[in-house]
Amino acid sequence: MTDVGTKTESHPEGRDRAGFNLWLNLILSTLVVLVVGAGAYFGYAIYRDRESNFEASAAGRLVKMLQTQVRKNPNDVVIRVRLAEALSGGGKYSEATSQLNEALKIDPKHVGAYLDLGLVAVAANKAASAEPYFKKVVELTDSDQYKGVDPGRETALYHLGLLALDQKQYADAAGFFKAALVIRKDASDTYYYLAKALQGLGETDGAIQELEIGVQFDPGFAEAHYLLGELYKQKKDDINASYQFVKAAELAPEADPPQQALAAFGPASAWVEKARASLAAGNPTEALNQILVARNLDAKSVEAAKLHAEMLVQAAKLKDALDVYSQAAVLDPKNTEIKAQISALEPQVEALLKAEAAKKKSKK
Repeated sequence: MTDVGTKTESHPEGRDRAGFNLWLNLILSTLVVLVVGAGAYFGYAIYRDRESNFEASAAGRLVKMLQTQVRKNPNDVVIRVRLAEALSGGGKYSEATSQLNEALKIDPKHVGAYLDLGLVAVAANKAASAEPYFKKVVELTDSDQYKGVDPGRETALYHLGLLALDQKQYADAAGFFKAALVIRKDASDTYYYLAKALQGLGETDGAIQELEIGVQFDPGFAEAHYLLGELYKQKKDDINASYQFVKAAELAPEADPPQQALAAFGPASAWVEKARASLAAGNPTEALNQILVARNLDAKSVEAAKLHAEMLVQAAKLKDALDVYSQAAVLDPKNTEIKAQISALEPQVEALLKAEAAKKKSKK
């Protein structure tokens, strides 16, 4: 299944020329010690090869250009922060962190520098150390001027939610995600993680509601559809659960969880037989639910479509029955039984539509 991407915004970062020269001197001094003996030389050769590859890359060229700009404008926080972002993009997290700390010496209230310190910590797999940086962003953007619009604040709240969720602090996580959604209402991944937090709190209905909103913004979000399936299954709603699991399986055909969830339902044919048995036992509502599950599991099942249409005729829902028979005719164009049912229903439905139109006209 495709991973949920985290949202990141660009913000300024940096470090001064003296700091850069100090770092460079330390690296060179370390390398002098390392280049002793064949083994050490081999390690140094690998290091230089990696460095050469980085320097030749687009990210490396950007870093070099920004380093030149920093030397020319040592007190320009924006350029320093951009340099740190470029370093982070090249996987040089320690150097990026140093640049950001230097930027904060110039401007101790620089929101972008704090945000990027948090993001670099996350990227370096040091998520626990990111929390104070994200909280500082929230603190600095707590005025009415920024509270409902600042994208950096939204990113910080989102990541604070992820950190709380990872610690199973579900109430805190839900609060952070809800606050993030105040700023950015179309973030499908935020809805997804908010649903996870609400699920942890036992608020199944609330989790479903948030996920349903999220998949409207991103219908291709396979993980969200799968979680919806799980939540509907918890509510013993087999119709919606089977629909969501099928959707997840279609969007992520190589993922195991949706396939396993569908396997637990069994084949569509078994649900068709359940529906027939329920009808015979005088339980039309249960039969309808079962046939809808069958149609979710196998949208190409002619037998499921036919039985569904028959149920709708019995329930005097002739327009719906005609629609379902028409769907069955697409699946099996040569089926004479289906054609006969359509021919029988068409004049009846036409008469119903005329009657409804006349009734509306008389009311005017």
